[in-house]
Amino acid sequence: MIFLQKMKHSIIVGLGLAGLNYALQLQKEKKDFFIIDTGIKNASRNAAGICNPTVLKRYTMSWYGSEFIEYALPHYRSFESKINESFYQDLPIHKYFNRTSEQNDWSIASHKKELNKFLEPQITNNSNPGIKRKNGYGSVQNVGRLEVSLILNRFTKNLLATEYLNEALDYDSLEIEDNHVIYKGIVAQQIVFCEGYGLKKNPWFNYLPLKGSKGEYFLIKAPKLSRKQIVKGGVFILPMGTDLFWVGASFSSDDKTNEKTEKGKKWLLSKLENLLDTPYEIIYHGASIRPTVSDRRPLLGEHPIHKNLYIFNGLGTRGVLMAPLLSKWLFDFISEKKELPQAVAINRFETYFSSPKKKHV
Repeated sequence: MIFLQKMKHSIIVGLGLAGLNYALQLQKEKKDFFIIDTGIKNASRNAAGICNPTVLKRYTMSWYGSEFIEYALPHYRSFESKINESFYQDLPIHKYFNRTSEQNDWSIASHKKELNKFLEPQITNNSNPGIKRKNGYGSVQNVGRLEVSLILNRFTKNLLATEYLNEALDYDSLEIEDNHVIYKGIVAQQIVFCEGYGLKKNPWFNYLPLKGSKGEYFLIKAPKLSRKQIVKGGVFILPMGTDLFWVGASFSSDDKTNEKTEKGKKWLLSKLENLLDTPYEIIYHGASIRPTVSDRRPLLGEHPIHKNLYIFNGLGTRGVLMAPLLSKWLFDFISEKKELPQAVAINRFETYFSSPKKKHV
């Protein structure tokens, strides 16, 4: 078969954190790609963008936390250097304690292996201006925030017409051959679906147990609140711009809509009232569905039948942290046949695919 254009390495469907980071990985490997995305505001664009490998509720490291952050920071910095623009800001997290007794738990955790790279042993007993809690706080260092919407916008702006199509994928228009796929004249060795919660409509991968969890958040204006750190105290409060802060997020596994709710608003307000003693104004109230999985691990791998269809999904609440290294794992799996860690490989759900109760493409 003769093609009128050069075959791409990959078609990428969806430009959130998964699609962005896989495209950046392909750029590192000097591979051609083509992105199909609606441009509609997705869960990634609503995210706080915090890059933090610690679990501050239990004072533990997150799954693969050290490995993820070690790869993520140079990955983002590389793109910043490439286009001479900044998207990642080093910001400490101040974890405010509900009770003075929590200081002892923090002190013990700060001396544990791996955690000691991030949790400062010294506890500050006076609160920052605008913070109501007076039981002190611990500081998480070597963490920060990625301006997700900004990096997505800038990356999209840099794409050529031969690299980007602004539309929703028409699944019926995808032609799957043995050694390539074709979509409206675009030919690629494989297609990688990075659709977030949109996976539910994907006829090839919708058998996977992507549950989704709704998160609601505020953007507030608080002129007297410090912008030099991220605050953690029931919710995260992080600086977004001049006097603007992101506050969130709530959690609901039942509601699968992107609509804000009165229940979510009341929950966020209650957290703010317990944390802040400075005037603030709610500028925006938003909601989105995070792509979460039943076993809380990402979804990477190839379709059980169509070996040139791949998935990159299920990033949950730590997409900024995990997506860079996951992108490398997926590239190595596709291009170099390296085995994926079983915790993320979708073949762990083969029984879902073989279920006679569901119809699969």
